[in-house]
Order: sequence, then structure tokens, then C-alpha cells
Amino acid sequence: MIASMTGFGRALIDAPFGKLIVEIQSVNRKHLELFVSMPKDYGRFEHEIRKWVSEAISRGQVSLRIYLTPSADQVGHFLPDLAMLKQLKEGWEGIAGELGYGTDAIDLPFLMQNMPSLSKQETARDEDLDYFKKATAEALTALVQMKRKEGQALAHDIQKRLGAMEHSLAEIEKMSPDAVTKMKKKLHERIVEAAPNLADVDERVLREIAMFAEKVDIAEEITRFRSHLVQFHELLKEKAAIGRKMDFLVQEMGREINTIGSKSLESKISHLVVEVKSELEKIREQIQNIE
Repeated sequence: MIASMTGFGRALIDAPFGKLIVEIQSVNRKHLELFVSMPKDYGRFEHEIRKWVSEAISRGQVSLRIYLTPSADQVGHFLPDLAMLKQLKEGWEGIAGELGYGTDAIDLPFLMQNMPSLSKQETARDEDLDYFKKATAEALTALVQMKRKEGQALAHDIQKRLGAMEHSLAEIEKMSPDAVTKMKKKLHERIVEAAPNLADVDERVLREIAMFAEKVDIAEEITRFRSHLVQFHELLKEKAAIGRKMDFLVQEMGREINTIGSKSLESKISHLVVEVKSELEKIREQIQNIE
């Protein structure tokens, strides 16, 4: 089942240290770009969190935000040690005095901004990681479900456009033999008009006409285009990330239809080529959002 690169997931769990909220949002990007925002006291868990996300998502710009509301009995752990804070204040005031400055600037915001962590004890404990893992997993599950739901809509739209291209290609294939025959006949008539006796006596002219007809034959391009269509249908059944493979196939299909258009001199075929290009461009836009 294909997945979109756009989605959102959220999880809220009650942990012994408070309410933990994880929100994950993703948008389309060529590669995986992961941004993590979380309480600094739990920053040492970031490496593990990044690993969990990268195992679930292969492409896209992913923003993960973690919010924590401490429980009442845990609030004290987030406050600085009062005795230490007093000592630091006295120390800074002494430095200001020695330098000839007043002590008015040594206020609480100054201390909190310029001092290292003043928590009474290490906030993050090893056992807390399990709660972060659970919340992240739930948010990722919600995100992936949304991505797959949108992916189903993209797949349905792409299937319709593939069908339209198959129909146009079948029509082109029906017309191509007649187009080559008409072209050979027209060439022969023009040569006869220009030099009435030359076409009858010089077989080289007839061979050149036949060779030119082969050059404008589009049978090979039709076969390759149809092969790419089959591969595209197979990709839509895969569960892995397929966006890059689809992008490659669209490029190859674009080359084939461009060649068909440049070779064909039949106006009806040229009209169908435009239709195929239009559908192909719409598919190209769609797959930019497929993981």
C-alpha cells in the first residue's frame, strides 16, 4: 500500500513524571529530514527517538515535538536548588563589585540565562525512556495511518490516469500502421511529381523511402511505453517506499511519448500524444507526495 508523505500524528500518555504529548507532522521532501523539539532535561533521549522515526519513515520532512506537563510531585525536580542559587548570586554580585558595577543586573532572569542547569537532581531516568517510546510509537502509528489513507486516494487517482493513457496508447497503436503507409505514399507521390521518371527507374529512391518509413515507425516506443505502464501498476501494489521508482518511470515514459510525438506526422496521433503528456504531467505532480 503506497503512502503519502503528508500526515499528522498525536499521542498523549500519563507517565509517573507527568503528561507526555508527542506530535509528529510530515510534508514532502526528496529525502528524510527530521527535526526534534523536546524538553531539554530529556535531551539525551533524542538519539533513540530519531532512530524510531527513521525506522518508520523513509522520506519527507518530519517535525516531532514533545511536550511534558510535570505531575504535582515532580515539579520540584524542575526547580533549581535554592541554596546553590543563593551562592551563585552572591558570587556574581562579588564579581560585579570587584569590577566596579552595581548589582542590580544580577537578578533571577540573569542567573537562569547564564547558568548551567540548576535542577536539584538529574531529571531524566533510564526507565523514563519506555514512556517516550510508547508515546512516540502511538504518534507514529497515527501518522502512518493518515499517510496511507491519503496514499490510497493518490493511488486511485493515478490508476485512473494510467487507464486513460493506456486507452490513448491503444488508439495510437491502431493508427500507426496507416500513418506509415500514408507517409510512404505521400513521399512517393511527391517524388513522382518532382521527377516523373526517377521513381520508376531508380530503386535507390524506393529504398530510401522504405528506410525513412522505418525511422518514423513508433512500434518500439509503444512497446516500451506499455512495459512502463505494467511496471507502474506493479509498483502501486508494493508496500515499500516507491516514490523515487515512480519518478524514474515517469521520466522514461516522458521520453517515449516525446519520441512518438516527434516521429508522427499524423494529426490525430499528435492529438493523442498531447493527451498522454497531460495525464503524465498530472501523475508527475501526484508522485511528488508519495513516500
